[in-house]
Amino acid sequence: MISQTVFHMFSNDNFEYKLITYSEEETRRLGFLIGTYAYGGLCVLQYGDLGMGKTMLAQGIGSALGIKNIKSPTFVIIGEHDNARLPLIHVDLYRLDTDKEIDALDLENYIDQKCLLVVEWAEHWKNAPSEDCLCVRFALSGNDQFTREISMKSVGANAASMLKNMIETFK
Repeated sequence: MISQTVFHMFSNDNFEYKLITYSEEETRRLGFLIGTYAYGGLCVLQYGDLGMGKTMLAQGIGSALGIKNIKSPTFVIIGEHDNARLPLIHVDLYRLDTDKEIDALDLENYIDQKCLLVVEWAEHWKNAPSEDCLCVRFALSGNDQFTREISMKSVGANAASMLKNMIETFK
């Protein structure tokens, strides 16, 4: 059971939606919803500490696209999955320390090619795109290790439209 908590509209291009997930499976189901509504050129920027569920969310997104066995690309940095409804590029910036290292990945090129870009540890990407983004923030909630407060914020008109449509699923 994914529990809706708060919805804020800041402008037509900027929405924030907060919810609670109570298990790893619910986090994957949220990812599945994101993947269902995702479009080419969308960048999903994930923020949160170790073990918060970033990879689980990516697994759900991949599942909606028809991709199985998504693993954290911590050591390979970029996982490319092009045998799906949308090409999915799954990036983990955890081990990268400088803007120069991240800029060398040329992540914007994937967006230009209309891939779905899912970035774990987005707080490391100082020059992240400012359009067509869904920013997803994870935080512990409650007294157990599985409950998460997840905040999703759209940046840009297309991402706002996607998030609005996705929110309708919860009503």
